[in-house]
Amino acid sequence: MSGGGDHTRLDLDVIKAMGQGLAKVKKAFDGLDDLGNSCADDFGDGDLAGKFEDFANNWKISREKLTAEVDALATIAKEAAKAYESVDHQLAEAIRGAQPEKKGK
Repeated sequence: MSGGGDHTRLDLDVIKAMGQGLAKVKKAFDGLDDLGNSCADDFGDGDLAGKFEDFANNWKISREKLTAEVDALATIAKEAAKAYESVDHQLAEAIRGAQPEKKGK
């Protein structure tokens, strides 16, 4: 958080956008159909159908793991942005409180 205020603001915006983007990715993954159910009839019977079923099952497991990890990253990014914003506000208040009173008040 070094540098000017604009640099700090940009970083917070990037972190917030990352959290929102990751949440959208998770939502998209959650909305995907199960490949095995949606395409199973297209391959008929035999080796190709079996291979596709294996792929679909592996994809489902991998997608579930990936979705959980994306969700965790989205939460971390959102919480980090909130924490940085809170620290920023606390520092601003501390600076305002540390300024000497002007004469004549």
